[in-house]
Amino acid sequence: MVDYLKQHILASVPALLVISRYLSTLPDGVEESDLQKVLRPEAMAERRGASSAADDASNVLTSSLSVGEDLGLFNSERSGRGRRLWNLKDSVRDDVGRLPSADSRGFRSLVLRLLSARALEEVMAENPPSDVALALTWLLLRDPLNPLSTNWDKGPEAAFENAGMRAAVKNAEQWRALQRWARALGIATVAEVGGQEAYLLMDPTKALRDVLDRLPQQERAEQWVRQLQEILPVLGHPILVSALPEGSARHQGTPASLALAAQKLKRRGALELALSADASAAAVLRLGGQSWRIGEVRVAEVAE
Repeated sequence: MVDYLKQHILASVPALLVISRYLSTLPDGVEESDLQKVLRPEAMAERRGASSAADDASNVLTSSLSVGEDLGLFNSERSGRGRRLWNLKDSVRDDVGRLPSADSRGFRSLVLRLLSARALEEVMAENPPSDVALALTWLLLRDPLNPLSTNWDKGPEAAFENAGMRAAVKNAEQWRALQRWARALGIATVAEVGGQEAYLLMDPTKALRDVLDRLPQQERAEQWVRQLQEILPVLGHPILVSALPEGSARHQGTPASLALAAQKLKRRGALELALSADASAAAVLRLGGQSWRIGEVRVAEVAE
């Protein structure tokens, strides 16, 4: 198990994208020293909200390679000269190769699926998941209408402490890094209130929209949600939820953040949520004091 926030805090989704695109053009792989020469600092470093250390493209590259290897994006081996040779994994080569040059939505979805699957795999093997996966799972179980401040000292520290989640995120720097992961993966946005306070809004609408083509186009709601959670376990898969520490918020039924995403996609015409009077065969969506008993889900529109 690799803890991304503690061991590789400079790793980022944009850096993984840059590396993946480059490696997709080199089927025989490339030595790490050559990667360092080719990939420019401007392409590798996240500027907004990053610490000064993020200006060091070498550290960003090294951290992102390690995280990418753990996720299953990259392979590494020793070259004939004894240097480390990096390849894009065959299992993701087609996904990366199909990415439009100006659209990275497919890549963010790929990384979220890999991150979720890796976490689920670890828990099933009775190992702890990555700190990023664990923290995102917990955040997505929280009420999205009661968001946490982006400022560690104004609520998040106490919330993580009270939930027994400090092993996942223990300081302001890790909290900033986690927010970058959440936003880059399409499961959160930041909203400013009155030009002074900013809050992290957990909203997996983009992530759900990205996987609609992988889900049944018409299915009983309970089964549809189960299949969604198999694709994206951070959206409340029971096995991954079981890895949360005692004292953390637990949920019954569908997480409220998923209810928010489903209702937003319904309003946009992408989903049809057929109400049901049969409680035994329905998925109950709860959000902000309201609840809907959904009997069937139909995918009305798939993002291209």
